[in-house]
Amino acid sequence: MSSQTVLIILNLLISGVIFSHLALTTPVIFKTLEEDDASRFLRAIFPRYYLLIFILSLPALSILYFQDSVLSWWLGFNLSLHAFVGLIGIPITNAAKDRGWDRVFSFSHGVSVYCTIIIFALSIIQFFLLID
Repeated sequence: MSSQTVLIILNLLISGVIFSHLALTTPVIFKTLEEDDASRFLRAIFPRYYLLIFILSLPALSILYFQDSVLSWWLGFNLSLHAFVGLIGIPITNAAKDRGWDRVFSFSHGVSVYCTIIIFALSIIQFFLLID
């Protein structure tokens, strides 16, 4: 299997994880679970969500590092970085929510949403650069 094929698969997996989480999981959680149950579920799933994206991004980043395109490597690095920021931001978000620090919670949740959007966009961009 060529490195291009592996990169395409990894980017499709990352995009799929994000899409399924945003389009399928999250709306169902908020429609079917009470607020306390939804909070417990999200606290369990979000660290795994960002960890999975981060783990999927690492092989892509290592492959991109050895390719000639600095742009592709930079996109891969940013995707991994945003996944890592999302992962380490989860405890901050949870602590802020528990302590009633609304401004800190709002900011850290916003960073999480921003990271998800950037990761999704970068994986789509990489996908189209790879199939070109």
